[in-house]
Amino acid sequence: MRDETMKILIIEDNPGDARLLQEAFMEADSRGYELTHIERLSEALKRLNEERFDLIFLDLSLPDGQGFETLERTHEQASGTPIVVLTGTDDETLAVKALKRGAQDYLVKGQVNGNLIVRATRYAMERHRLLAQMEEAMKLKHHMAYHDSLTELPNRQLFYDRLHHAIVQAKRYGYEVALLFLDLDRFKPINDSLGHNTGDLLLKAVARRLRDCIRESDTVARLGGDEFTVVLTQIMQMQDAAKVSQKIHDELSKPFVIDGNELVITISIGISMYPDDGSEIDTLVKHADIAMYRAKSEGCSNYQFYNASSDAGANGRLEQEKSLRNAIEKDELVLHYQPQVDLNTNKIIGVEALVRWQHPEFGLLTPSDFISLAEETGLIVPLGEWVLRTGCGQIKAWQQLGLPPMRMAINLSARQFRVIRLKEIVNQVLDDIGLSPNFLVLEITEGSALQNVDHTITTLNMLREMGVLFSIDDFGTGYASLSYLKRFPLDILKIDRSFVNGLHAYHSDWAIVSAIVDMAHRLKLKVLAEGVEYAEQIMYLQSLKCDEFQGFYF
Repeated sequence: MRDETMKILIIEDNPGDARLLQEAFMEADSRGYELTHIERLSEALKRLNEERFDLIFLDLSLPDGQGFETLERTHEQASGTPIVVLTGTDDETLAVKALKRGAQDYLVKGQVNGNLIVRATRYAMERHRLLAQMEEAMKLKHHMAYHDSLTELPNRQLFYDRLHHAIVQAKRYGYEVALLFLDLDRFKPINDSLGHNTGDLLLKAVARRLRDCIRESDTVARLGGDEFTVVLTQIMQMQDAAKVSQKIHDELSKPFVIDGNELVITISIGISMYPDDGSEIDTLVKHADIAMYRAKSEGCSNYQFYNASSDAGANGRLEQEKSLRNAIEKDELVLHYQPQVDLNTNKIIGVEALVRWQHPEFGLLTPSDFISLAEETGLIVPLGEWVLRTGCGQIKAWQQLGLPPMRMAINLSARQFRVIRLKEIVNQVLDDIGLSPNFLVLEITEGSALQNVDHTITTLNMLREMGVLFSIDDFGTGYASLSYLKRFPLDILKIDRSFVNGLHAYHSDWAIVSAIVDMAHRLKLKVLAEGVEYAEQIMYLQSLKCDEFQGFYF
């Protein structure tokens, strides 16, 4: 016996056949079914519009409806309700056609009894449920294939489809299409310092605001990372795209509150227009990307339209970024090692790793040629990890050759220092190579150390527990408070070359270096002078009791 009463609609114009069907239900379970009998299709459709039924038994031959048209009209009106077709002949071909057109089962009139009606009812309900589940699964699969799993925005494939459709429509009706290429300006530091979960929540919040900035006929998509695109259809002039870009800029500049953190980001937008900036999809995307890079070069937090003449440099910059990415992957980078010398013994006690790019076209490039690009694009993170692994590997190789123990000094950029997994990366490299942590010196600048003092102290302490040494580079050129200097777990203080250069000529430089050495020694820090080029400089440094030096002199 059923727990709930099943509401069943019988659409049958023959009173005798309807009565036999009702008697079969009563034979099965008179209390389990609530039966409603209607003779005409029009009345049944009206009833279905007003009331929901669990199952429909439908005669295909009615006074106002014949054949499969009757089935199609009923299915359209009650698409969520399973239908069992009633037929006067035992025709298997007819049954198959009925099933293909939306029916769940069929019954032959005159052959219905209690057991058969129960079977047909259960089968129709179960088949309808399974088909509904399959349809839902197919919809979900289709959605996942064309949408970003994090933000639920259209993904790259659907973006290209929408852009293609917009171009076809614009060509037909004489409209323009605006393509906006968006990149968040301050996302990577947030993602690195606060973690990927916070970064993901921020991206979802950005996606919601972007959706609110455009019309239903437009498309906002996520290409990956912190890159988004917007397709604006039926644009009449460039100013329309400018208004939307400014709206997006203003909305995303408002603070986000994520997990109790108030986060402020800005966005750089590049805009290309169809057909003025290209008639092909790839061309429009490329030109919007170039315009976005120009927005970055203008100080970020703005939008720029593509301009063929002024954006030629940006196009070249894209090629440079691609080349640098390939350089990391193709082992075009090399390390040079500058010795660090003990001023008392004149023995080499360490080296500093200096990266170079053996460019296949331009020859050997120094850091000034590519480090700023690596910082801006985020490539400094994989580049820095390569330097760390290669430098540590070299020290280990020298040890295995029987050379005296030396430490390896490796510069840590501001962006690397904000990577939340820095400890894990360093630990993994040391473990893989089998190098003791006390042979590794990580160099940080005043600027990177002071960007987030609490984060700096936490990170340094975690690495110090492993046994890694630290030096602060270019000391005296930044704005470091001496109170911070005593809070950082440092080992070495490096005096910037700008003070060393004037040691033998300017009393002020001598006084500054003398004060730095004295202060560092009182803090129990070693002092290393950079940029030593002359014997006179060494004499002065020795008289000031400086500990170490490096430079072209040696």
